[in-house]
Amino acid sequence: MGVQKPPARRSGRRRDDVLGHAARVIAERGAEATRFADVAEVSGVPVSTLQYYFGNREDLLVAAFRHAAARDLEAVREGMPATGAWERLLHVAEHVAGTGAGWRVWVESWRWALRDEEWRQEFLRDYAAWRALLAQVIEEGTAEGVFRAQAGPGELASQVLALLDGLGMPIALADPALKDRAVLIGALRRLLAAAG
Repeated sequence: MGVQKPPARRSGRRRDDVLGHAARVIAERGAEATRFADVAEVSGVPVSTLQYYFGNREDLLVAAFRHAAARDLEAVREGMPATGAWERLLHVAEHVAGTGAGWRVWVESWRWALRDEEWRQEFLRDYAAWRALLAQVIEEGTAEGVFRAQAGPGELASQVLALLDGLGMPIALADPALKDRAVLIGALRRLLAAAG
């Protein structure tokens, strides 16, 4: 029998739960309108405890952005199909250009990064992680003959990410021209000269 990993400290789990609640409040109200009182109401954690955990509202927001970004990337990696470069690319693409609370937090995070240098640096590191994931999928797909790339995986990953960000906003706003996957799939196929 191996050594069992000790359970996560209760305070650490509680802090993670609070950050999940904070991200949901940010998605609903926007970062500027998110207050300790809002997060306390949704999470059931007193304002005094939130102040103890995070110090001030700005640090709470950045911690929530950080938490949401890490969970997003983790969820995509965990759900990645085991085979098929095209399926792996669509898995990442549909998540990045998706709808719902995660995308709204991402937009708020962008806006915050425009004004906060420290968060901007973290945000750019997260963006680099998404690019690296896409580059890996593109490289595998090129090796498999699924993609007939006209550029290197890193350059194409940047282009795919820009495409996804550009489509993400109209999708989040329920633009009727982007109501199904056809626009996304067609654009990815053309960009990567995907076979099939």
